[in-house]
Amino acid sequence: MNWTERVDWIIDCVKWPVACAAIIAFPCSAWALVALLGRALTSPLALLPFLLGLILFWGLWRKWLGRSALGRWLIAFEHELTHAIFAVLTGHSIIGFRASLRKGSEVRFAGKGNWLITSAPYFFPTAALVLSLVAYIMPFSGLPWSGMLLGVALGYHVVSTYRETHGKQTDLQKLGKLFCWMFLPSSNLIVLGFVIALAHGGSSGVNLWYGDLIQPIGTTIRWLWKFSSSSEAGG
Repeated sequence: MNWTERVDWIIDCVKWPVACAAIIAFPCSAWALVALLGRALTSPLALLPFLLGLILFWGLWRKWLGRSALGRWLIAFEHELTHAIFAVLTGHSIIGFRASLRKGSEVRFAGKGNWLITSAPYFFPTAALVLSLVAYIMPFSGLPWSGMLLGVALGYHVVSTYRETHGKQTDLQKLGKLFCWMFLPSSNLIVLGFVIALAHGGSSGVNLWYGDLIQPIGTTIRWLWKFSSSSEAGG
Protein backbone atom coordinates (compact mmCIF):
# COMPACT_ATOMS: atom_id res chain seq x y z
CA MET A 1 0.00 0.00 0.00
CA ASN A 2 1.58 3.29 -1.13
CA TRP A 3 1.17 6.70 0.54
CA THR A 4 -1.84 7.75 -1.58
CA GLU A 5 -3.63 4.48 -0.89
CA ARG A 6 -3.04 4.97 2.84
CA VAL A 7 -4.52 8.47 2.67
CA ASP A 8 -7.59 7.15 0.80
CA TRP A 9 -7.98 4.34 3.35
CA ILE A 10 -7.82 6.75 6.30
CA ILE A 11 -10.30 9.17 4.73
CA ASP A 12 -12.71 6.36 3.87
CA CYS A 13 -12.44 5.01 7.44
CA VAL A 14 -13.66 8.32 8.88
CA LYS A 15 -16.54 8.74 6.41
CA TRP A 16 -19.31 7.70 8.81
CA PRO A 17 -17.78 9.27 11.94
CA VAL A 18 -17.63 12.54 9.96
CA ALA A 19 -21.27 12.07 8.93
CA CYS A 20 -22.27 11.57 12.58
CA ALA A 21 -20.28 14.65 13.58
CA ALA A 22 -22.09 16.59 10.86
CA ILE A 23 -25.43 15.64 12.43
CA ILE A 24 -24.24 17.12 15.72
CA ALA A 25 -22.87 20.18 13.91
CA PHE A 26 -26.10 20.97 12.04
CA PRO A 27 -28.06 22.70 14.86
CA CYS A 28 -24.83 24.30 16.09
CA SER A 29 -24.02 25.73 12.66
CA ALA A 30 -27.61 26.97 12.35
CA TRP A 31 -27.28 28.70 15.74
CA ALA A 32 -23.95 30.27 14.73
CA LEU A 33 -25.56 31.57 11.52
CA VAL A 34 -28.49 33.09 13.44
CA ALA A 35 -26.07 34.77 15.87
CA LEU A 36 -24.04 36.09 12.93
CA LEU A 37 -27.12 37.55 11.25
CA GLY A 38 -28.06 39.17 14.55
CA ARG A 39 -24.66 40.91 14.69
CA ALA A 40 -25.02 41.91 11.04
CA LEU A 41 -28.34 43.65 11.81
CA THR A 42 -26.59 45.87 14.37
CA SER A 43 -24.15 47.12 11.69
CA PRO A 44 -25.87 46.48 8.36
CA LEU A 45 -23.71 48.91 6.36
CA ALA A 46 -20.73 46.56 6.78
CA LEU A 47 -22.65 43.93 4.84
CA LEU A 48 -23.94 46.27 2.12
CA PRO A 49 -21.20 45.53 -0.50
CA PHE A 50 -21.76 41.80 0.04
CA LEU A 51 -25.52 42.14 -0.46
CA LEU A 52 -24.96 44.30 -3.54
CA GLY A 53 -22.70 41.65 -5.06
CA LEU A 54 -25.23 38.94 -4.26
CA ILE A 55 -28.10 40.90 -5.84
CA LEU A 56 -26.07 41.80 -8.93
CA PHE A 57 -25.10 38.17 -9.49
CA TRP A 58 -28.65 36.95 -8.97
CA GLY A 59 -29.98 39.49 -11.49
CA LEU A 60 -27.28 38.59 -14.03
CA TRP A 61 -27.94 34.89 -13.57
CA ARG A 62 -31.70 35.24 -13.95
CA LYS A 63 -31.48 37.54 -16.96
CA TRP A 64 -28.73 35.91 -18.96
CA LEU A 65 -26.03 33.75 -17.41
CA GLY A 66 -28.33 30.98 -16.18
CA ARG A 67 -29.67 30.41 -19.69
CA SER A 68 -26.36 30.72 -21.50
CA ALA A 69 -23.82 28.10 -22.53
CA LEU A 70 -21.22 30.08 -20.59
CA GLY A 71 -23.17 29.68 -17.35
CA ARG A 72 -23.50 25.92 -17.82
CA TRP A 73 -19.81 25.63 -18.72
CA LEU A 74 -18.74 27.61 -15.65
CA ILE A 75 -20.67 25.24 -13.40
CA ALA A 76 -19.14 22.21 -15.13
CA PHE A 77 -15.63 23.70 -14.98
CA GLU A 78 -15.81 24.65 -11.29
CA HIS A 79 -17.30 21.25 -10.46
CA GLU A 80 -14.42 19.35 -12.04
CA LEU A 81 -11.85 21.83 -10.73
CA THR A 82 -13.06 21.22 -7.17
CA HIS A 83 -12.75 17.46 -7.68
CA ALA A 84 -9.21 18.06 -8.96
CA ILE A 85 -8.23 20.31 -6.03
CA PHE A 86 -9.27 17.70 -3.46
CA ALA A 87 -7.65 14.92 -5.46
CA VAL A 88 -4.34 16.80 -5.35
CA LEU A 89 -4.79 17.66 -1.65
CA THR A 90 -5.19 13.95 -0.88
CA GLY A 91 -2.10 12.94 -2.82
CA HIS A 92 -3.44 12.06 -6.27
CA SER A 93 -1.87 13.00 -9.59
CA ILE A 94 -4.24 14.49 -12.17
CA ILE A 95 -4.00 12.61 -15.47
CA GLY A 96 -6.97 14.12 -17.30
CA PHE A 97 -9.28 17.13 -17.07
CA ARG A 98 -12.21 18.07 -19.28
CA ALA A 99 -15.05 20.56 -18.88
CA SER A 100 -17.23 20.37 -21.98
CA LEU A 101 -20.94 20.78 -22.64
CA ARG A 102 -20.86 18.52 -25.70
CA LYS A 103 -18.41 15.78 -24.70
CA GLY A 104 -19.17 15.76 -20.99
CA SER A 105 -16.98 16.78 -18.09
CA GLU A 106 -14.61 14.69 -16.03
CA VAL A 107 -11.41 14.73 -14.06
CA ARG A 108 -9.23 11.64 -14.03
CA PHE A 109 -6.60 11.00 -11.40
CA ALA A 110 -4.25 8.20 -10.43
CA GLY A 111 -5.52 5.91 -7.70
CA LYS A 112 -8.86 4.84 -6.27
CA GLY A 113 -9.96 8.13 -4.75
CA ASN A 114 -12.07 8.74 -1.67
CA TRP A 115 -15.40 10.17 -0.54
CA LEU A 116 -13.92 13.61 0.13
CA ILE A 117 -12.95 14.02 -3.54
CA THR A 118 -16.41 12.86 -4.60
CA SER A 119 -18.33 15.16 -2.27
CA ALA A 120 -16.14 18.29 -2.54
CA PRO A 121 -18.09 20.16 -5.28
CA TYR A 122 -21.27 19.94 -3.23
CA PHE A 123 -19.97 21.94 -0.27
CA PHE A 124 -16.59 23.55 -1.00
CA PRO A 125 -16.88 27.14 -2.39
CA THR A 126 -14.07 27.16 -4.95
CA ALA A 127 -15.48 30.29 -6.58
CA ALA A 128 -15.35 32.16 -3.25
CA LEU A 129 -11.68 31.24 -2.86
CA VAL A 130 -10.83 32.40 -6.37
CA LEU A 131 -12.78 35.66 -6.11
CA SER A 132 -11.25 36.42 -2.70
CA LEU A 133 -7.81 36.19 -4.32
CA VAL A 134 -9.01 38.42 -7.17
CA ALA A 135 -10.28 40.99 -4.64
CA TYR A 136 -6.94 40.91 -2.83
CA ILE A 137 -4.93 41.86 -5.94
CA MET A 138 -7.36 44.46 -7.30
CA PRO A 139 -6.29 48.13 -7.19
CA PHE A 140 -7.81 50.79 -4.92
CA SER A 141 -7.80 48.67 -1.77
CA GLY A 142 -10.07 51.20 -0.04
CA LEU A 143 -12.99 50.14 -2.23
CA PRO A 144 -15.21 47.26 -1.05
CA TRP A 145 -14.06 44.74 -3.68
CA SER A 146 -13.84 41.88 -1.20
CA GLY A 147 -17.40 42.15 0.07
CA MET A 148 -18.90 42.52 -3.40
CA LEU A 149 -16.97 39.59 -4.85
CA LEU A 150 -17.82 37.42 -1.84
CA GLY A 151 -21.49 38.21 -2.51
CA VAL A 152 -21.06 37.15 -6.14
CA ALA A 153 -19.23 34.01 -5.00
CA LEU A 154 -21.92 33.02 -2.50
CA GLY A 155 -24.65 33.55 -5.09
CA TYR A 156 -22.74 31.37 -7.52
CA HIS A 157 -22.13 28.69 -4.87
CA VAL A 158 -25.83 28.49 -3.99
CA VAL A 159 -26.92 28.34 -7.65
CA SER A 160 -24.29 25.82 -8.73
CA THR A 161 -24.83 23.56 -5.69
CA TYR A 162 -28.59 23.62 -6.25
CA ARG A 163 -28.25 22.75 -9.93
CA GLU A 164 -25.73 19.97 -9.30
CA THR A 165 -27.61 18.32 -6.42
CA HIS A 166 -30.19 15.94 -7.84
CA GLY A 167 -30.99 12.24 -7.74
CA LYS A 168 -29.39 11.43 -11.11
CA GLN A 169 -26.02 12.87 -10.10
CA THR A 170 -23.57 9.95 -10.16
CA ASP A 171 -21.38 11.48 -7.44
CA LEU A 172 -24.29 11.55 -5.00
CA GLN A 173 -25.31 8.02 -5.92
CA LYS A 174 -21.75 6.90 -5.20
CA LEU A 175 -21.75 8.66 -1.82
CA GLY A 176 -25.11 7.22 -0.85
CA LYS A 177 -28.34 9.01 -0.01
CA LEU A 178 -27.99 8.54 3.75
CA PHE A 179 -24.49 10.01 3.88
CA CYS A 180 -25.51 12.98 1.72
CA TRP A 181 -28.40 13.83 4.02
CA MET A 182 -26.15 13.52 7.07
CA PHE A 183 -23.15 15.45 5.78
CA LEU A 184 -24.07 17.99 3.11
CA PRO A 185 -26.66 20.18 4.93
CA SER A 186 -24.36 21.05 7.83
CA SER A 187 -21.28 21.43 5.63
CA ASN A 188 -23.13 23.93 3.45
CA LEU A 189 -24.44 25.80 6.50
CA ILE A 190 -20.85 26.10 7.73
CA VAL A 191 -19.70 27.42 4.35
CA LEU A 192 -22.59 29.91 4.31
CA GLY A 193 -21.71 31.16 7.79
CA PHE A 194 -18.01 31.43 7.01
CA VAL A 195 -18.52 33.48 3.82
CA ILE A 196 -21.03 35.86 5.45
CA ALA A 197 -18.80 36.27 8.52
CA LEU A 198 -15.80 37.05 6.30
CA ALA A 199 -17.81 39.58 4.30
CA HIS A 200 -19.25 41.26 7.40
CA GLY A 201 -16.28 41.43 9.74
CA GLY A 202 -13.19 40.06 8.03
CA SER A 203 -10.97 37.82 10.15
CA SER A 204 -12.44 39.14 13.42
CA GLY A 205 -15.93 38.35 12.14
CA VAL A 206 -14.81 34.83 11.28
CA ASN A 207 -13.38 34.40 14.79
CA LEU A 208 -16.69 35.44 16.38
CA TRP A 209 -18.65 33.11 14.11
CA TYR A 210 -16.21 30.27 14.83
CA GLY A 211 -16.67 30.75 18.57
CA ASP A 212 -20.46 30.61 18.17
CA LEU A 213 -20.05 27.40 16.18
CA ILE A 214 -17.52 25.56 18.35
CA GLN A 215 -18.94 26.34 21.79
CA PRO A 216 -22.30 24.54 21.31
CA ILE A 217 -20.56 21.66 19.50
CA GLY A 218 -18.27 21.18 22.50
CA THR A 219 -21.22 21.41 24.90
CA THR A 220 -23.19 18.84 22.87
CA ILE A 221 -20.26 16.41 22.75
CA ARG A 222 -19.70 16.71 26.51
CA TRP A 223 -23.42 16.14 27.16
CA LEU A 224 -23.46 13.06 24.91
CA TRP A 225 -20.35 11.74 26.63
CA LYS A 226 -21.88 12.18 30.11
CA PHE A 227 -25.14 10.62 28.96
CA SER A 228 -23.31 7.63 27.48
CA SER A 229 -21.20 7.20 30.63
CA SER A 230 -24.22 7.38 32.93
CA SER A 231 -26.11 4.88 30.75
CA GLU A 232 -23.23 2.42 30.90
CA ALA A 233 -22.92 2.87 34.65
CA GLY A 234 -26.64 2.34 35.11
CA GLY A 235 -26.54 -0.78 32.92
